[in-house]
Order: sequence, then C-alpha cells, then structure tokens
Amino acid sequence: MNSDLMVEKYAIMKETKIEAKVGNLEAVQNFISEVLKAASDCPAKLQRQIILAVEEIFVNIALYAYSQNVWATSSQNKQPVAEAGIVTIRIAVSDEIIIEFMDSGIPFNPLEIDEPNLTSSTEEREIGGLGIFMVKNLMDTIKYRNEDNKNILILAKKVAKYSYPLNFPVGEVRW
Repeated sequence: MNSDLMVEKYAIMKETKIEAKVGNLEAVQNFISEVLKAASDCPAKLQRQIILAVEEIFVNIALYAYSQNVWATSSQNKQPVAEAGIVTIRIAVSDEIIIEFMDSGIPFNPLEIDEPNLTSSTEEREIGGLGIFMVKNLMDTIKYRNEDNKNILILAKKVAKYSYPLNFPVGEVRW
C-alpha cells in the first residue's frame, strides 16, 4: 500500500520527543490535548479518556523503562534511579486517534501482564497491572512490538461518530 495514501487518511499528524521524566508529564498532556482540541470532532469525554491513557503509559515509561530495576529508598517513597531516556510520541487523528510511544528502554510488553484480580481486597491484591488494565479498557486497540531495540506501543481509539471500518490495520501509519 502506498504510504502517501495512508498519510492522507489523517487530518492531523504530530510528533514530539521528550525526556522520560515524570516531571515532563504536563508537557506530554499539553501536546496530546492541543492535537485533540484541533480535531474538532473529538468529544471532550473521549479527550479525557485518551489523556488518562497517555498519562498512564508515559508515567510507566518514565518510572520503569530506563530504571534497570535499580531502586533507592527515600524517606517518603521508592524512586527509580537512572538517567532518563527519550520517548518519541506520535499522534495521528482522523476517524480514529492513534498514539504511538517509542522508547529505547528495557524491553517490556505491557500486553503480557496478567489481568489484575479485581475481586480480591486491596490488601490481598498484587501490586501492579491496574494501570495497564485501565488503558486496555479505555482504548479500542493496543499493540506492542520491539523493533531495533525499541519498545513501540500503539494506542488507538475510534472517534464515536464514525462507525465504518478502517481501510488498513492499526500500526500501518507511516510517519
């Protein structure tokens, strides 16, 4: 398929590269919000859901992708000790919103995480997995691959007013 035809499908395509630090979350949220607001067909509720999913994924990358599982204990909580790497975030908007996260951190497929046991009490429940579970429930499609030593996670959400199927599978957007 001609990549030019795929690019034409998207009304808006933007990219940013940012250091994977929790302190950069607001900049990431602003980047995504600006693109979603420019897409006037994207309802406010859908924008909030997407921002929440983006927040969860970005914070996970910031906390774990470059941590090498080295933790230091502060007086208040545990924080990963590592230099932050760069995260590339791409967003494409048309009848669906596709967001791609790409980092060079520790290979990790969040889709392999077991679903959390929501019936057990908070005290009995294992730590972790609730955020990914939430993202899976907020988004229509989530895909992961590791390519050239890069984690690539793609989130997709259909804009509600459109109901016809896409002409190509998620993940075939050519930047």
